[in-house]
Amino acid sequence: MKNLALLLSLALLGACPDPKPAADLALAPDQAAGVSLILKNATSSATTVNFAFGADSVVLPAAWPACVASAALNCALPLGAMSQVALPASGYLNTTLAFGSLVGCGSTKAEINMNNPTWFNTLDVSLVDGYSNNITIESEGQKLGPPLGATGNEKVLGLFPVGCDICVARQSPPCGQSPGGTGCKMGPDQYHPDVPCQVQGAIKFGGVDVTVSLVP
Repeated sequence: MKNLALLLSLALLGACPDPKPAADLALAPDQAAGVSLILKNATSSATTVNFAFGADSVVLPAAWPACVASAALNCALPLGAMSQVALPASGYLNTTLAFGSLVGCGSTKAEINMNNPTWFNTLDVSLVDGYSNNITIESEGQKLGPPLGATGNEKVLGLFPVGCDICVARQSPPCGQSPGGTGCKMGPDQYHPDVPCQVQGAIKFGGVDVTVSLVP
């Protein structure tokens, strides 16, 4: 319970720290050695996991030979039904992924920022661009998601409801959505939601596995 309380006390919405030059980010702590991003497909159908990497990510498509690159910061990985794969993430990893669709409008996304050499892991399930399927993120004893569907996600930990780009409202929502607050988290502002949209880990620099699952 102590670890859970600490993690919840560190839960927040805000953006990740200012990006650092790649040369600095390459100096990730030794504790990141052997760490993996684990992908699971808990459904009865094969899927494809599509990745969009941040420009500051040290781990890039070249680190994962099975992930077929379509651009310098994009790749796609086939994942069979009821299967899983562990991808090495021994350096700073900043990526967004979606199962069964490209990262963009209409897709449920997992936003992963792990092994940051100057900060903690930050993780979230995002429906800001729309809803396509159900995913969970698990790390450090916490479970984020899954969505309850396209709506009804106001109380789901670690999840941005549909279009809610600042967690508690649709301030400048993407993908042709209208501003407003219906269906978003409650709270006075984006930094104080009643249920966090993004969760920050308790271990500085990360160095722990993160599991992202496609679930029925």
